[in-house]
Amino acid sequence: MLDPRALLAQLDLTESEIDVYLALLKGAQSARDIVVATGRSRPTVYYALGSLERRGLLSKTGLEDDNLYRVESLKRLQTMARQKQAAFESLQDDVGAFVRQFQTRTPADRKPGVAFYEGISAVQNVIMETVYCQARQIDTIVPNRSFFWQLGLEFFEKYVDLRHTLGVKTHNLWSEPVEQDIIDRFYDKAEIRVMPGGLGDRFRSTVFIYDDSVLYISSLASGYALLVRSVEHRELMRELYGVVWGLSKPLQ
Repeated sequence: MLDPRALLAQLDLTESEIDVYLALLKGAQSARDIVVATGRSRPTVYYALGSLERRGLLSKTGLEDDNLYRVESLKRLQTMARQKQAAFESLQDDVGAFVRQFQTRTPADRKPGVAFYEGISAVQNVIMETVYCQARQIDTIVPNRSFFWQLGLEFFEKYVDLRHTLGVKTHNLWSEPVEQDIIDRFYDKAEIRVMPGGLGDRFRSTVFIYDDSVLYISSLASGYALLVRSVEHRELMRELYGVVWGLSKPLQ
């Protein structure tokens, strides 16, 4: 079910602006009405009204000391959403140009290194960064109780959408099959195999192999990720991956 407050927050409205805007939508017209409906102080309400007016979300009529307010066309919200999307796309372009300008070494030239990430947000960020891999290919090993399945579908959907947008393909080794609707939604044309002998029941970490890197993602309860940047380590893991891939059964 749609959460109006969450939606308006994504359009960068503050909590007080959301309170005032929703009060107007529910029939409030004067500042006094809004104070009663929201429990906000008069200065806060007037500040929010001025901000919403400047954004084009409302208009006012009447004398200065006795103004009445009304919500402008709700299509203004759609315009704001398009503006945010355009700004995001522009930011992505700028970040891409920045990376190209300063990334003077190829992955193979980089010195080996190990990075540790702790906390759910940090793990999510490093996972999202994998979709920018230069080879546009990620090999994955996914146990029964992986970070993705434990966290929920919202983050997984964002990750898969961006992966598809950037054209990144995956080979997927699963511990067991999942529901067909999950496969249809997120793994269209993906190569998937099921590991033999309940192998996925014996460990809890998810593994991503890509470019010169191997990313180990713990269970949600442990909440950490370990990124190893090393061509030699990547080569070792890719060879082991190939062995398990050969022993695994294609998903029917």
